[in-house]
Amino acid sequence: LRLIHTEPFTGNVLRLDLLIASGARRSLWIMDAYFIGTGPYLESLMRAARDGVDVRLLLPQGSDVGWVVPVSRSLYRPLLEAGVRVFEWNGSMLHAKTAVADGRWARVGSSNLNLASWIGNREIDVAIEDEAFAHRMEEQYRADLGNATEIVLRMTRRARGADAPQGGRWPRAQGGSSSRAAAGALRLAN
Repeated sequence: LRLIHTEPFTGNVLRLDLLIASGARRSLWIMDAYFIGTGPYLESLMRAARDGVDVRLLLPQGSDVGWVVPVSRSLYRPLLEAGVRVFEWNGSMLHAKTAVADGRWARVGSSNLNLASWIGNREIDVAIEDEAFAHRMEEQYRADLGNATEIVLRMTRRARGADAPQGGRWPRAQGGSSSRAAAGALRLAN
């Protein structure tokens, strides 16, 4: 068990989160209330997913801070395209900040996955290396997914001639500007 406290401008939990995302080999399941990952953190999640790690994010469908959910959603497309699975909690409030990796490591605490928590706030987290505890965290995560909706990309394509559906083309995906917003956010964060 390790106690990790963060003071402004120290980034202790950010370094830990980057290390765990880079070191996960089988799974990395994350729950966060105010997800606005930095470019390097998002990239570490996407690289892990591309390397075959089962990366999952469980995030709120709504928030007491109204602008957080739309900003979080603007980051979904590149994550989903890389193979990260994203779920939104259907309950009234999600305020947990947890992570569990490879069935042996877990983090629970007050730090969110955003710059305010990582760099600006005073936060406290506990990192636990214990298989029994990590398995309990995985069980709870699976149970929480029972009250969540998985976000998936809707594939679209244009069709010609006889292959075209009614009206001459396939239904258009919603939110086309979200990928541009996410790309802009990644460039800004980098």
